[in-house]
Amino acid sequence: MSLEVENDLIRVNNQLCDFSKDGRFFATAYQTNLTIKGYKKFDTIHSFVFPDIIEYLEWSRNTEYILCANIKKAIIQVYSIRYPEWKYKLIEGSAGLESVSWSPDSKYILTLSDFNIQISVWSLDDQSVTHIQNMKSSFHKLYFSPDGNKLAVVVSIEGNDNIEIYKTDTWKLSKKLICGRLRSIDGLCWSPNSELLCIWSSFSDEAKLIIYSSIFERDIAVFSPTQTVNLSQVECANYTCLKGIENVTWMPSGQLLAVIGFNEMILLLNHVTWKPLLQLYLEPVIQENYLNKVYEERIIQPKFSNKNTRYYDRHVLEEKSERPVNIKIGRKNIIERLSIAKFDILKFSFCGQYLAVKHQLYPTTLWIWNIIDDYLDYLLLENTIVAARWNPTRAHLLIFCECAYIFEWTPHNASCISISRNITVLDARWHPGGNSLLLCGYNKAIIYQIENK
Repeated sequence: MSLEVENDLIRVNNQLCDFSKDGRFFATAYQTNLTIKGYKKFDTIHSFVFPDIIEYLEWSRNTEYILCANIKKAIIQVYSIRYPEWKYKLIEGSAGLESVSWSPDSKYILTLSDFNIQISVWSLDDQSVTHIQNMKSSFHKLYFSPDGNKLAVVVSIEGNDNIEIYKTDTWKLSKKLICGRLRSIDGLCWSPNSELLCIWSSFSDEAKLIIYSSIFERDIAVFSPTQTVNLSQVECANYTCLKGIENVTWMPSGQLLAVIGFNEMILLLNHVTWKPLLQLYLEPVIQENYLNKVYEERIIQPKFSNKNTRYYDRHVLEEKSERPVNIKIGRKNIIERLSIAKFDILKFSFCGQYLAVKHQLYPTTLWIWNIIDDYLDYLLLENTIVAARWNPTRAHLLIFCECAYIFEWTPHNASCISISRNITVLDARWHPGGNSLLLCGYNKAIIYQIENK
């Protein structure tokens, strides 16, 4: 793969740039200015002025609208792509503003108040507002089902946590789930087909995962890390008990469920029996395995000597054949600042065959797990990994380390790609077609076109 620049550097506020859901446009926000450009010709379609500094932007799912927000001042404004003279403005009152997002049908805006006291649902059609009260304060996001028909909310009343499920066409309460088996509710996750809702309690010996079926309207399975697991005899010999439940995420096909513990452990559960099939423990030493590949970053310095010689250094990824290999642990002062070290990258590929994993204990290492063949690729880098983005159309991963080059992984190889422009890359936004992306720096962005060789 190679990257070719398509246009000049674009000024942005704090990585505020994104493609529309259908890929026809991309939006950038700089100070108070919102600019909409066409993807094919990079021509300016619309330019809007927001009342204050733009701190957040989000496209609606139907690409008809885009919203901008200043979170600190609780100002939100919606612009129309088809009718640029139209706009919808709202200012949250004394409740303040924690976050804002679109409803899946693009007809409503949902705002979370300060301290998550309530959710407000604002209608673009008649400008009415509906409130959902008693949301548990530790939840900072909204849990829509993938089909967009349901919203699950964790509510806490007198210290008891329960689930309320709302229909998104009427915003009326559809179902209330009394989760008596759980001491507290610490996380939610919908299945890809929107039929199952995972509900879990995280800590101590009481960690538990409940699978609720919206079809049968009852719990269909319960998983507890402390229970005896039914792995094969070979797997049992190497089995490490999962400590608590940090997070849960689905394979895109819905066939497997990844359950993540607080002890650098991942279990994959079968979606029929809800029993563990595979496990991954992030060991600090890479042992001999003929299937595993280790790619290590090397810095090749120029032959000449100069004060600014680092500017000319060349970075490459080389496959390392020696074993064992020790994985670098993060600096002690950084680790001590973490109350609990967690997984901060855990993403399935588009096809679901690969799982990219990074843990805060190992900030410069990325694990890429082939869950079909059960082997690993390792990327051992020099700088802290700050983001990883899968191509939305194929098994192709880009990794970012807050520097002027990016790392690319495919099932066949891994490489380092230098960015020709003066930009420190922190993250990226893929075009839905998977052939280009917006590379995001601190206050600038640039579009790169992907060429497959």
